[in-house]
Amino acid sequence: MKKLIYILVLPLFIFNCSKSDDDNLKTPVDDNLNTTFLEKYEGTVWISSELDVTSYIRFINNLNTPLENWIDMTDCYYYYLQTLYEGDTLSENSNDTLEFRYAESDEGVEYLDIITLTASGNTIEAEYKYYEDGDLYESGKLYLSKSSIDVDGFILCDD
Repeated sequence: MKKLIYILVLPLFIFNCSKSDDDNLKTPVDDNLNTTFLEKYEGTVWISSELDVTSYIRFINNLNTPLENWIDMTDCYYYYLQTLYEGDTLSENSNDTLEFRYAESDEGVEYLDIITLTASGNTIEAEYKYYEDGDLYESGKLYLSKSSIDVDGFILCDD
């Protein structure tokens, strides 16, 4: 369940890139390479059935709310809109890689979560690393598959 929570608390940012005068000289391949992860995967839905829980993630190309989650609770879906908070940073937002860092300090202990999403075709590998005072405490990987399911049609659970 802790791994699922890491996916739910992904801190997200996007880069805003301005066009230059050289944009007309680029090929479509060049444009694709300069596209950020969030721009490229905006609106796509991904499913994970690991950890005995089925969850869906949809990327939003938005600075404040870049990710939505739906967790299957059998009769309904728990919906969560990921919102960015202070201390969340985006360390990479390149074509097929998105990396986040979430740092927190509590009672003298420094906590750091690093979550790296790497897309390849119809699969995203989500690798997480959790540190306490600089020591790696836990790590692992989850895999998400691209889905065509209509998450907007899910019946949401009452709070």
